[in-house]
Amino acid sequence: MIKLIRFVGLIIQSILIEFLHVFGLVAFLLAAALGYFRAPSWLVPIVGIVCGIVADKFIDQTEVIALLERAASANQRGGFLVIVYIIIVAVGYVAGAYARGAMHRRKVAQATPSPVAKQPQAANPAAKQPQRRKRS
Repeated sequence: MIKLIRFVGLIIQSILIEFLHVFGLVAFLLAAALGYFRAPSWLVPIVGIVCGIVADKFIDQTEVIALLERAASANQRGGFLVIVYIIIVAVGYVAGAYARGAMHRRKVAQATPSPVAKQPQAANPAAKQPQRRKRS
């Protein structure tokens, strides 16, 4: 259990490092756009793996190593970085899908007219009185 808690803490620190680099934020926004525009969810691991490999091969992380030294050393391993980016992209995808749903609910709420309160019949003389049927 302790190892799991340490691993989760290490992933959170690594996500923070990747957001300090602009590329982590770019990956998050890309995934949010995928979720917003209803792209298939199977793209999430693919985008996460691609972003993790790009971050591992092309992004220099030496300027933030002093901040979180342990997480920075874990980020040197490509497999760990891929896991971090899959998590970033998955959370971004869900956030984008949620944002789309929230905007849709707001549009529906604005489009439907609010029910007008009915006035009592005594105050409204133009209202018809209900007709009674004659029973034979």
